[in-house]
Amino acid sequence: MTALKLLNILALASVAIVALSSAPVQVNALVADRSHVVRHIRGHDAVAKRKRDSSTACKARPTSYIPTSTPAAAPTPATPTPAPPTTTTSATPAPSPSSGGQKWGLAWANGDQTWLANFARPNVGYIYTWSPYLPSGYQELGLQGMPMLWGWDQVTDFQNLVVKGYANYVLGMNEPNEPGQSNISPSDGVSMWMQYINPLQYEGYYLISPACTNSDAGTTWYQQFFAGCQSAGCHIDAIAFHAYTTDAQSVIDYATQLHNTYNMDIWITEFADQNFSGTGDQATMDEVWAFAGTMINFVDNTSWIRAAFPFGAMSDLQGVNTDNSLLGSDNYPTDLGYTYFG
Repeated sequence: MTALKLLNILALASVAIVALSSAPVQVNALVADRSHVVRHIRGHDAVAKRKRDSSTACKARPTSYIPTSTPAAAPTPATPTPAPPTTTTSATPAPSPSSGGQKWGLAWANGDQTWLANFARPNVGYIYTWSPYLPSGYQELGLQGMPMLWGWDQVTDFQNLVVKGYANYVLGMNEPNEPGQSNISPSDGVSMWMQYINPLQYEGYYLISPACTNSDAGTTWYQQFFAGCQSAGCHIDAIAFHAYTTDAQSVIDYATQLHNTYNMDIWITEFADQNFSGTGDQATMDEVWAFAGTMINFVDNTSWIRAAFPFGAMSDLQGVNTDNSLLGSDNYPTDLGYTYFG
């Protein structure tokens, strides 16, 4: 009996700790300060760290794998034959599936899983892993790999892997405006860019900016970074950003603001229908479907949006509303995943 009481006390203590640690913080696109500390404890920071540490992650390749200066011929894409999607149970009609012509990408935290083939759908053209590593077999599936220089701790791997012929695209630092992410000042961001990323333009790479969050802090970071880049002579082909909000229109507004300010194409390299405001409820499944419909219409019909990457192609969404899940228990896309990816 004493042991049972002790177990009950320990269980109650655990619940209290979880409740305290899961309190969300304020997020409003464009206008609100977005520290989202909780997300970075439980969010894709944990996904990225788990991916780097996990035995199922994309492993560092042996030296023989690192491409030489002469790229190999592109393989013929394979046509995967996934299981048909199940019928949605949403009371609100699902949006029409994207017909975006490979304007959608995979933010992939699943390492070298063979069921990547299940996600190489007709509308998917790109894949990244929050690191310089790219999963095995992605080229055979017709995908464009996008190695990322996440932050300072990946510099050595990035230099060793990202050489001529390894890929055609490069992503800059991950949320440098956020203390819980790469946390790099704009001036250090310029230095990092010029030393490690800028030279890749001469190796055939398309260079995509660091991805800040859709917040005042992100906007300020971009302003200071691009001012420094103008003096330093950075070469940047496009701008990336991340958005977590329950208001799809705010994502559109932020993307439009960046495009109009810098006159560059835009890549939305993470987004989800997620409330980090600390007040109000998470979106319902019907609202997630409506959010997806708005995003699909915007991405598919906006020429300067090069690609968008919905967050959720993983079994554990790390605190993000699970109605955003894109990975089913059978390792095929969910209905929402099929709607985005085709």
